[in-house]
This record gives sequence, structure tokens and C-alpha cells, in this order.
Amino acid sequence: MGYLIGFVVLLIIFKLSSRSGNPNSSTPQATDGSSDNPQRSKAQEMLDAIASSMTVGIYCAMGDGNLDNRELATLRSWKAEFVKKVPEEIAANIERAMESEIRLSLKGVSEDRLHSACVRQQALPVELRCMTLGLAFEIVAADRKVEPSEMACLKKVARLLDVPAETFRSLEEKHLKPIQLVAATSGAANANEQENLLGIDPSWPKDRKLSKLTSEFAKYNARMQTARDDKTRAQCRRMLEIIADLREEIMTGRKPNRNPAPKPTPVVQTPARPAPRPQANALPPPVGSKDEILIGVNLNQTPRQRLAFLDAEEARWKGRMTNQLPAAALQRCESALQAIRRLRNVYQAQL
Repeated sequence: MGYLIGFVVLLIIFKLSSRSGNPNSSTPQATDGSSDNPQRSKAQEMLDAIASSMTVGIYCAMGDGNLDNRELATLRSWKAEFVKKVPEEIAANIERAMESEIRLSLKGVSEDRLHSACVRQQALPVELRCMTLGLAFEIVAADRKVEPSEMACLKKVARLLDVPAETFRSLEEKHLKPIQLVAATSGAANANEQENLLGIDPSWPKDRKLSKLTSEFAKYNARMQTARDDKTRAQCRRMLEIIADLREEIMTGRKPNRNPAPKPTPVVQTPARPAPRPQANALPPPVGSKDEILIGVNLNQTPRQRLAFLDAEEARWKGRMTNQLPAAALQRCESALQAIRRLRNVYQAQL
């Protein structure tokens, strides 16, 4: 609702149309046809364009095959706020036109009707077209779920409205990313949805995906370091796990299992005889090297899994070094990075 340039344009056009019949009258004069009153025709064109935002909103609301009550409530609330910001002399006309468009669109919005609505919107300044796309994002986010079909609708509308890509990304970050983040960190999202959250196009080559995952890991790691509440830190920590898993899946082609099935509870039986004592020459559990202990390597993982862990730890330690650290802390970061480099050479040789 922050765009006001379009309102000024509308006000000027409606004032011109009201004066076209009689220079001393403040009300529009009846005409035999729109061709006799080009200013009035232009005003009606702009009115239809504004009302078509309702069609766009309902089309995106139905992108998942269902019009949720929260989505319809968001649409009507948006319309009411819009009308409040319009000059009083044209507010009633705009409100009636929008309501008429809502009633018609509730019966269904075909692809042809969507295309026609977006063509009408082309008569509006880019600020108002961006505001229409913002309405569509608000409606999709109203039910706190983001379906792939809804994302497809938003992208189609953005293309038809000729909205800048940067505006689309900004609206996505504001309205959808928080919902997608909750879904991803709660285990409700699949791999494709997780990649979408991280800004990865499935058609990208492997190297580009891995590069994007590295930058996203650094972003969420830095965010976790500066987070002030436990919920945000937990979400960031979960995103780091997701990024590490996606990286391993892209590199190996196998989906990692962070939550293996629990082992069955053994049936407790009274032993017929005392259990044998441990043999004196039984092997002790594996003990990591000094570097592995410093970095916290899980010795039960495969070399490839350890390499993925090292990549994540390297990004984390480098992220720490971007802060202003005392000399002792800085030395610890450098020691950890040196240990990671040595371990990487060891594990790569084991592949």
C-alpha cells in the first residue's frame, strides 16, 4: 500500500473526465458514446484496470485448487485499505468496480480472463502493477502454506504484469520465505521444496548447485551467530543440516538418513549362566586423532560424509573470523582451519 503515484494519475484522469462535459460542473456528463468523450473513456479504462487486481488475486488464491476463507478475507481487507487511500470523489466508483469483479471472479478465473485482466493492468503505472502482485503474494501466504502450483501462478502473473524480477524476489522474501523456512525446518518439506527455499533451480548443473549451497550455508551460519532468540537459532541450525544433506545428496546421488529407524527393543531374559567377562584383548572404541577431536569428526561416518562435514565446519569457522575477535579466539579459528585442511587430505585419500 505504499505506492501513491498511481492514485495521483487516477485522480487527474477522473477530474479531466468530470470536466469534459461542462467546465463548470463537478459531475460527469452523459454522452452518447465513449468516442465522444475520450477523457471519460480513459477514466473507465483506468477504473477497469484497478478492478482487475481482484481477478488476479483470486486467480492466485485458487492456484492450489481451493479458495481458503483466510485468502478471501485477505483480499477484502486489502480492497478496503486500498479504497481508504483513494480520493473520496472516486472511492465509491472504485469500490463498486472491485466488488463487481470479485463476484464475477468467484465463479472461476480462466486463463483467458487472467490474461485479459493483466492486459488491462498494463495501462497502470508500474508501481500499481507491483502492488497488484503484492496482493497476490499476501493472498497465497494467508493460509500459511505455499504449494508449487501457487508459486507457478505467481510467476505467471509477474510475467504478464511485466513486474521487475527484483520486485518479485523482494515480495517472495517478505511473504513466502518465512513460511517456507518453518515448513523446511519442521520436516514438512521435501527436497524440491528445500531447494526452492534455498533459491536453487533444479535445472542447474551440479557445480552451480554446490556453489549456491556453500553461499547459503555461510548466510545461515552467520545468521545463527547473531540470532537473539532460541527459535531463530534452532531454525538456522536445522537449515545448516538441510544444506549439508542436500550437498551430500547432490555429490553422491544418495539421500542421507539423519533419522534411522529405531532398533527394536530386545526381549529381556534371565540368562542361564553369567555373561562372559570381556576379553582382555578386546579392541577399545576408535579414538580420533588430535585434529579429529578438535573439529568434532564423527568416526562412524564414511570418508565422504566426513568431507561434507568438513566443508560445513570450514564455512562456520570462516564466518566466525569475519567478526572482530580477540587474538586468542582468532588463533583458535586459524588452528581449526589448518586442522580441517589436513583432515581433508586424509579423507580424500581414503575415497
